[in-house]
Amino acid sequence: MVSIVFPLEQDGFDSWLSAARAKVEDRMEGALSMPGFSGLKGALKEAGSLFDFQALEALRGGKRLRALLEMAASLSAGGRGGIEAACAIEIFQAGALVHDDIVDKSEMRRGKPSSRKAFLSSLPSPALGADCADAMAIMLGDFLASASVEALLEAEFGKNTAFAIRAFCRMQMQVEKGQVLDIASPSLPFCDPEALEDGIEKIYLYKTASYTTVAPISLGFLEAGIEQAEAQKWGSAIGDPLGVAFQIADDLADLEGGSKPKGADIREKKRTFLLADSLSLLPPKESEELADLYREGKTKGKEEEIISVFRRCGAVEKSHERIRSLWKRAVTSLEECFGRLGVGEDGMDFLGRTMALFIPDADCRALTPEFL
Repeated sequence: MVSIVFPLEQDGFDSWLSAARAKVEDRMEGALSMPGFSGLKGALKEAGSLFDFQALEALRGGKRLRALLEMAASLSAGGRGGIEAACAIEIFQAGALVHDDIVDKSEMRRGKPSSRKAFLSSLPSPALGADCADAMAIMLGDFLASASVEALLEAEFGKNTAFAIRAFCRMQMQVEKGQVLDIASPSLPFCDPEALEDGIEKIYLYKTASYTTVAPISLGFLEAGIEQAEAQKWGSAIGDPLGVAFQIADDLADLEGGSKPKGADIREKKRTFLLADSLSLLPPKESEELADLYREGKTKGKEEEIISVFRRCGAVEKSHERIRSLWKRAVTSLEECFGRLGVGEDGMDFLGRTMALFIPDADCRALTPEFL
């Protein structure tokens, strides 16, 4: 166990965040500093150089929340807060986003062209076309997933090493299953609100929470030497509600725009709690009209109209209520976890502050559910 004085004052916490992010950024690029393509000429050399460049580009940008959560979980439980596992999660995420943009046919990611779009505009020959660009992006996502496992092998888990590697691989499989569920989500029935909500929650748990919050907390605890069953149990108990809340907050951010065009989820006909709650809250006729827009693929060009419906019917406020409820669940589990593990309150407060970075609605001045 490592003795640490936790930076609980805001200035100290902000300094830790900045320093941790900088270390993660440096380590991530270093993780891809393996020998590149060699002995190539002409168009093949250009394609190889483009691939290596896009691999580094895919790692750039983002808040590194997952890395920070993994490091904070480790430190809070008496670990060293190493950056290796933290980087592994971030590298995996970069690959997952590359694949996500292929599935969604997205042209932008974090305010710049997505990998598939960047490949298309930079291929050495126009004859290669869009199919080739998507194929190269698929290979890039696979490459980054492999690189993430290699990065994880540098982490120090001691007696928990084999279990941590297995947990990381299972995390990847959960995300892939979540992507399958997301692809199949248009088949979710609008006429059954309960089934629709249950399906959306399952997608959020598999596709988002699994690697965004559950794995970072579990791996951090494993790095600190927490018993395997306990690390897994509390990673899920804390991470599941936190991860779902994070995804709902991201859905709300889609209504404002930012790193991706405003209303992108609406154009892509994504099944979200905003949609499910609107269908339940609207009068029957309006509910059916909204459902028809999604069924018939007519949401494009009607983003502002649908956003207005989400706000008017109370679905936006309902999403905020969901976030607050999920945050309380995560905090309650955090308190139970640290009570069970016998770890000091400063560690709990430190991890709680880091968790609050995921939830714009969270107030981390106090970590008791009663405060909220």
